[in-house]
Amino acid sequence: MTDAVRSFVAVPLPGEIQSRIFAAAQELARTLPDVKWSRKVENLHITVKFLGPVGEEKLTVLGNELAQALAPVPRFPLELRRMGAFPAAHKASVVWAGVDDVARGLATVAEVVEGVAERLGFARERRPFTGHVTVGRSKGRGGIDARAALNAFAHHEFGGTTIEEVHVYESRLGRGPDSDGSTYVLRSRAALASN
Repeated sequence: MTDAVRSFVAVPLPGEIQSRIFAAAQELARTLPDVKWSRKVENLHITVKFLGPVGEEKLTVLGNELAQALAPVPRFPLELRRMGAFPAAHKASVVWAGVDDVARGLATVAEVVEGVAERLGFARERRPFTGHVTVGRSKGRGGIDARAALNAFAHHEFGGTTIEEVHVYESRLGRGPDSDGSTYVLRSRAALASN
């Protein structure tokens, strides 16, 4: 029996957009010290589905199934802009950079991923999918009031990109006080249609 690996499905972002989002998060960190911020610029992505611990064989099957299911889905544009929080800015538990999915391509990808995952025995997400890039999480219960800090980024533009593939990552948790956070290891890619 192989060990299970903590995994998730995500849409990768180009380095220049990751850098802009990371810089904005570092600015926010100065005014929101009660948030645990992402520590690695290369870790910024759009999570499509968190899978949790998955056995190696099942992870391989998932990667293959996603590649087949997503192959006919066309590439699509995304715009990344503004900063916000879940569930709301006045009780922020998760701080995020926003995603504008004008062509609804990200929503399509999320639905295909849910369908494949469900067929393989993963629970369907109960909340509706909302594309975002998580940059920080509140350390305390009940969240924090981040309204003043987030207002400065309400109209911030991070740039646009065309999404060409979907990735499956393994998440290796950082351990200890000197850790610089989790390390994400690319396990498989699913290319989208180029037409």
